[in-house]
Amino acid sequence: MTPSTVFSADDETPQPVEIDVPNPKAWVGQRLSFTVKVRAPGSFVGATSFTLPQISRAVIVQVGSPVVSSEDVGDESWFVQTHEFALYSQASGQVTIPAFEVRYSNRDGFTGPSTDHSEQTPAAQVEIQRPPDQAPNVFLVTTDNIKVEEKWEPSPGKAQQGDVIQRVITQTADEVSGMVLAPPPSKVPEGVQVYLKSPEVTDNTERGEFTGQRRDTVKYQLQRSGQITLPAIRYVWWDPEKESFGSTTLPEVTFDVAAAPQPHIADTDNQNRAWLPWIMLTVAALIAFAATQTQRIRGCWQTLHRWWNPPERVASKKLIQACQSNNASAAEAAWSEWQNVTSSDQNVSAELNPAELDAAIMELHRSLYGGDVDSSWNGQPLRQAFERSRQHGSVGQFGSVGQLGSVGERVSRPLPPLNPL
Repeated sequence: MTPSTVFSADDETPQPVEIDVPNPKAWVGQRLSFTVKVRAPGSFVGATSFTLPQISRAVIVQVGSPVVSSEDVGDESWFVQTHEFALYSQASGQVTIPAFEVRYSNRDGFTGPSTDHSEQTPAAQVEIQRPPDQAPNVFLVTTDNIKVEEKWEPSPGKAQQGDVIQRVITQTADEVSGMVLAPPPSKVPEGVQVYLKSPEVTDNTERGEFTGQRRDTVKYQLQRSGQITLPAIRYVWWDPEKESFGSTTLPEVTFDVAAAPQPHIADTDNQNRAWLPWIMLTVAALIAFAATQTQRIRGCWQTLHRWWNPPERVASKKLIQACQSNNASAAEAAWSEWQNVTSSDQNVSAELNPAELDAAIMELHRSLYGGDVDSSWNGQPLRQAFERSRQHGSVGQFGSVGQLGSVGERVSRPLPPLNPL
């Protein structure tokens, strides 16, 4: 904690948040420092946060950690946090730093309850000047010392068509944040595809000296053969101490790209022809087998078809469709077919109550063969009775109505003998 500042008793209560710009003038791209002081009548709790404003063609970066001090105003003691910021602007002329929000918490004294605060900084005006004869739309880095290095993997020279070459460019500059250093160019010669990764940006403050670094990874894919030359890259900056431009250049590099080997088409054709007799022999064997086993294949197909569509299911479907279309003749034929295909089934089930189905069958026969034939026969009662009987096991795969008794026991309908003795 820095030494305290003493105010006289006549001093007014200090503002909770204020902004201070020691030097409101800077060059385009140069670091312009300002501080924000946050005051509280008790100890701070947690971290102070800021909602930094968006300024056209400019960026604000918070630098380092806050400095904590104290101020005495009469009999009161105030805790103070001093936060440092840097403004980098590519726009020249009068630039306004708008008011922005500051959020912090403090205790009442050292042990009292915590209180949250949200305050606004005052706005500030700064002046940004542009070097002479420098176009307004040209990106400019302002520093008195910059270092640019590059590393290739593999090294330039001989290459093969389709190879990917990696290039890492590292810029290190004093008093400049890494985020405001210039990106590498993305323009490349024809026959080269370029891929730019997101830059790695780091800022470092050591013993009061601020250094920014930007590391760009660029990958080039060589898509054609022959000689390919990547042009030189020139980095230009403005030196505010000498008030002159400085520059450094990464030299051009040349690759001798060999054509990619072509596949041996002749060898591939020969390999394909070697398989041709075996393919023809296999096809001939399959044709001969099919010709001699036609009956067996047909039988297998019919068995599979009957398994997938059993006669009982087919007959049931016909009966239900006839009932839905109210076709009495088709229903009577389907009922007879269903009885024929289920009469030989040996499975048994519990007979619940076939009276509903018997009544529906009797109604069907009455409409077909009765004296008062009604052409408007309704098949819905028969369909419903048939489906309910199948669900309860009294018809379906277990036999016709009236053939089943108790579980596991087949019974006969109580009808008189056909030829009584």
